[in-house]
Amino acid sequence: MEKTVGRIRRAVLEFMLLDLTILIFSAAVIVAAVRFLLVPGIGRIGAALQFTNKLRGQIIGYATSVPEFTVLTAGALNGVFNAGMWNIASSNVINWVLFLITVFVLRQQPDLKHRGFIDEHVFGILSVVIPLAMFAVGIGTGMGTAIGLLAFFVFYKVMDKRLNKTGKVAPLPPGAENGTVWGGGLMLIFGVAAILVAGRFLGISAGALVIQLSVPAWAVGWILGLVTSVCELSSFIEIYRIHKPQDSPTHIKDTQEALDALVASNIANLGLILPLGMMIYLAVS
Repeated sequence: MEKTVGRIRRAVLEFMLLDLTILIFSAAVIVAAVRFLLVPGIGRIGAALQFTNKLRGQIIGYATSVPEFTVLTAGALNGVFNAGMWNIASSNVINWVLFLITVFVLRQQPDLKHRGFIDEHVFGILSVVIPLAMFAVGIGTGMGTAIGLLAFFVFYKVMDKRLNKTGKVAPLPPGAENGTVWGGGLMLIFGVAAILVAGRFLGISAGALVIQLSVPAWAVGWILGLVTSVCELSSFIEIYRIHKPQDSPTHIKDTQEALDALVASNIANLGLILPLGMMIYLAVS
């Protein structure tokens, strides 16, 4: 009897280690794809199409939300949608923390007082308050909730368009001077493909941890939120690195771009990825 119990324990431990290994490796692939394919690809496309700081920051924000989409979708397909929902809520909180850490480490905090950033601050705060409030009030998964979240995303886009004017062309990241839409597009395609495949394995391992090992969905969600938010952290650092040659007390375009990347990522998580994940979950459940 004791030998049987020992074998079962060893099997469970080996199973746990395998899933943890898959989770860590998949997360590393996602981070690398965002850092070396998605963000550089956007830089090359931006060089060809002359993106402004705001537009490039927002596109980077949307791109760095791809990991959350893959994790949420994989979770929905594997019957652990709650872990994916917690991933969205935790990612939005952690993104803010990592953004503020980056700003204070680089001593750019005076930029945050600029009056032109009020709308970004408001929507950024709402992107954290709304998902946490959904859990607190007990708003579940439903088509009405999904439609409401999509409407919130449309509202964000309309207000952003009305409150912000078109800015100047953003400075080019190193190596993007001769960038083309075709070259940047290929990098984006390969980056998204890598993220989709890795995200699938990430969701499977998360499902195993939740269902078979009785790990609480909220705990897995926060772990995944921390992992996927590394992508946003790398994008914040990269944005400030691009703007470094122009750094001065009056230069706030770096913080503008990083703040837009943060808000766009969080709003996309809440207003696009979460409702789409809900619809997928409702369709397969």
